[in-house]
Amino acid sequence: MPYAVELRFDEDLAERVRGLWRALDAIGAGSFGPGGAPVPHLSLAVYDDEDEVDEAAASDLVAALAAQGAPVEVAFASLGVFPTEENVLFLAPVVTPALLDLHARYHAMAPRLGATCRPYYLPGRWVPHCTLSMQGPIAGVQDGLGHLAASWTPLRGTIRSVALIKVPPLVTLAEHPLAGVADPL
Repeated sequence: MPYAVELRFDEDLAERVRGLWRALDAIGAGSFGPGGAPVPHLSLAVYDDEDEVDEAAASDLVAALAAQGAPVEVAFASLGVFPTEENVLFLAPVVTPALLDLHARYHAMAPRLGATCRPYYLPGRWVPHCTLSMQGPIAGVQDGLGHLAASWTPLRGTIRSVALIKVPPLVTLAEHPLAGVADPL
């Protein structure tokens, strides 16, 4: 995954997500693989072919999306697992019209990049999620899920910015605050 477009949270929500990462690390169930932990986020798009992505054009696209978007209230109401080769444990947000609209607006503008997004980030296939751990054994995912579920409390906050990143290592190439007034959840 050389490039991704991310929605980033207000600092309070981001710190609460980091707290869940620390809790998983404490029981040996936290993992992000060789790239390490990212900034807490929801991914709008992921591009695997580095040669397809023009960084300047992608940065301009992120700036344009931020300029026309407003902060979005987000609530994480549940935990989930993608039981795949990567074994992803994640927070699942309540899917709201505002969140879907932001995602759709990005993908309506994205064809100008001429890059191929991973299919499961496209409209109609996207499962928004905030990764808590990945690339660990399924037993670690099960332990982590059990640990978090035992004291689960839903999280709320605001999506404040949109960012373009490159990995590995994780480098934020562009980040812009969402410009408008937030719609309440």
